[in-house]
Amino acid sequence: MRRTFAVTDACAGCGACIKTCPEKAIRPASRDHSSPLIVLEDRCSACAECAEVCPVSACVEVLLEEE
Repeated sequence: MRRTFAVTDACAGCGACIKTCPEKAIRPASRDHSSPLIVLEDRCSACAECAEVCPVSACVEVLLEEE
């Protein structure tokens, strides 16, 4: 299992997580996505800085199966 973070549909799109992410792993999502922002899983180091600054608790930890 590998830890990463994801942005839920509770995201308000404020961009605080984008500014704080040391890996530059958070980007705007396409219009058809449920959340305004997405986390690039291959770049995320699971540092949790996004979760710490999110005012609506939209950044959540997820566990990925290793392939």
